[in-house]
Amino acid sequence: MDVSDDATPSAQEGPRWTRWFIMSVCTLALMAAAAPLIAFSAFKVLSVEATTPIDWVPMQFAPRRAYQEFVKEFESGDVVVVSWQGCELGSPALARLVEAATGDKSPRDRQGRPWFEGIATGSTVLERLMEPPLSLPRETAVERLTGVLVGPDGKTTMAVIGFTPEGLADRKHAIAWIRNTIRQTATVDDDAVHMAGPVVDNVSVDVASNESLDTYAVPAAIIILLLTWWSLKSFGYACMVFFVSLWCVGLSFATMYLCGDRMNPVLIVMPLLVLALGVSGGIHLVNYLVESLASGGRSGVAARAIRLGWLPCLLSAGTTSIGLASLVVSELEPIRAFGFHASIAVMTALISLFLIVPGVFERWPIADRRLQTDQDAATGSGHGGGFTAGFATFCIRFAPAIVAVFFAAMAFAGAGVPGIRTSVRIDTLFPSESRVISDYRWIEEHIGPLVPIEVMLEFSKDSTVPPADRLALLERVADRLGQTVGASTVMSAALFLPDTPQGTGPLASARRRVVAKKLERSLVAIDDMKYIRNRDGGQLWRATARISALREVDYGVLLDQVRKDIEPVVGQAGGAGLGISVACTGIMPLVHAIQNTLLSDLFWSFLSACALILVVMMIVERGFFAGLVAMITNVFPMILMFGFLGWTQTPLDIGSVMTASIALGMAIDGTLHFLTFYRRSIDSGLEPTAAVYAAFEHCAAAMTESTIVCALGILIFSLSSFAPTSRFSWMLAALMMAALAGDLVLLPAMLVGPLGKCFKARHRV
Repeated sequence: MDVSDDATPSAQEGPRWTRWFIMSVCTLALMAAAAPLIAFSAFKVLSVEATTPIDWVPMQFAPRRAYQEFVKEFESGDVVVVSWQGCELGSPALARLVEAATGDKSPRDRQGRPWFEGIATGSTVLERLMEPPLSLPRETAVERLTGVLVGPDGKTTMAVIGFTPEGLADRKHAIAWIRNTIRQTATVDDDAVHMAGPVVDNVSVDVASNESLDTYAVPAAIIILLLTWWSLKSFGYACMVFFVSLWCVGLSFATMYLCGDRMNPVLIVMPLLVLALGVSGGIHLVNYLVESLASGGRSGVAARAIRLGWLPCLLSAGTTSIGLASLVVSELEPIRAFGFHASIAVMTALISLFLIVPGVFERWPIADRRLQTDQDAATGSGHGGGFTAGFATFCIRFAPAIVAVFFAAMAFAGAGVPGIRTSVRIDTLFPSESRVISDYRWIEEHIGPLVPIEVMLEFSKDSTVPPADRLALLERVADRLGQTVGASTVMSAALFLPDTPQGTGPLASARRRVVAKKLERSLVAIDDMKYIRNRDGGQLWRATARISALREVDYGVLLDQVRKDIEPVVGQAGGAGLGISVACTGIMPLVHAIQNTLLSDLFWSFLSACALILVVMMIVERGFFAGLVAMITNVFPMILMFGFLGWTQTPLDIGSVMTASIALGMAIDGTLHFLTFYRRSIDSGLEPTAAVYAAFEHCAAAMTESTIVCALGILIFSLSSFAPTSRFSWMLAALMMAALAGDLVLLPAMLVGPLGKCFKARHRV
């Protein structure tokens, strides 16, 4: 290793082979031997797989089982909604699209299985309404479809294309085929074609995730390497720490491969996080080695440094791993996988660095950087000196005011925490200017809302309610549903069945009997419309209202209101006494359950991480109150951030939820390093003020540099077009900087005040 710019003349002398150096060489040899397996694992798992909120929960998740039952009875939600400028009722281009997607030459996989099924358009459904048995006038039929398949202008329409499992397996090519076909048949540009729906969401996530990896992974790694070089002032040691940490990133791929997990969009920042955390630990370790070299010379430097730094480094990595591992309590698979694999990699990085760096340092040490600091103190340059001493003086002089301001900020922010809410709507996955959001906006403006709210009436096999009365009840339920959610049109079997005659008297009764017979014949004919199903001897009648995918709405409140408004309607019709039951079903209750799970995960993972780390701090500081005081600086960033999000009603997504526990585990790193030097100074007989100065001198630079490395390295992913990744990046970077402020501003101010009395000297040396 070339350290000619860093080594002092005395550093060139000494034994060439020591037990520490031999351990370094052996460890590096083992890592090199494992490199092919790591590369193979990375190749296998690195391809990003698109996931939607439905895929985040396991099949045993009760709301997902209910949704799968709904899909089994009615229809899959795996559809693409497509329209374009000039897509109107009776459009030849629309007919050609249907023919191309369903005809003999329709796209298929290699085994000849079709990609698409169940294609519906405004034109085909309109024809159905105008045919017997309804034979509706065109104007009436168009009115029934307005807001669902036909736009407010009475002309603009769309196609709803259902995907087979084979089509989903090759969804990228299927989406491209649809675009190309429309471009050829309708002679429009790609910008004029608008597509939405779950399959489009998946493909958009695919593209955004791959673009994030391709665009930002390498620049982020380079930034981390350059910042590590800046911090250590040695390119050789920067490369060593960087590549050891990078090897541990590869190890996280290996554990994923062995566990059968694959990368998905939620996990794309995990490798960079592991890399940044590994480098951060390496910076602290090298700092301890430099301290050891300065205090006792080269002989035995590795052993002294390990004695000096093993506990704070172990506790720092351990608490970070605790924060990550606390995510495994989540019911959402991406969050669990993130926490599990990242926690293993972080601990492995610490062990690898301790096995390699001290031995190499003993053979090729870096000159004492504090000698440079003393020389630069007058000008304020270097790692510490005048600046850190001046900053420490500021914190000590204004300690009461600092504590008051920080505690007031926490109290104000804490009042906003109960306002935290979560969301997994489409607009939380992509920025507002993205193509997918623009397409949703266009379709909803020109045709109608896209997010379904399903209400299902179930008539048991023992129910004596005749078909005509079932239809009448369905119409009343649909009317109330439309009023509740603000939908102008509600899709149900009533759209395709004859109206029930109203009025009294013999003539009206006779008409109802005729319509009833006609209705019974029509039920079989509309089976393919998937709004009526026979099950277990009973019958299911479905009503579907739609709301905007971009609408700011609390799904839980809306679903509760729907149930509250519809249950009395069913009760008036006889309810359970006549074998009638009603339920809200479909995708909406599942999305609501996932949102609740996100909030629960945030609470329980953070609470479990707090509890475990608090116990660790109490043991390390050998006091109940000392542990509590030490935790204040670590929960401060989370209270500030999530209080702000609560006050502003900014919804949390799956990326945001993970930041709390991870940031807590990372925040404790600086606290432990600072308190380690503070404690040693107190134990040696220094007063609290002098001990704070000593802690600043020894570790403030390394704490600042490691935080900058982690924050800036991760922050580059805030430019990602996949919103959960972007939010995760900027929120975690902000939390790390706030944690640094807590460790270097709030903690020193507390230590020189009344709260510092909790940290009494344990022994005198």
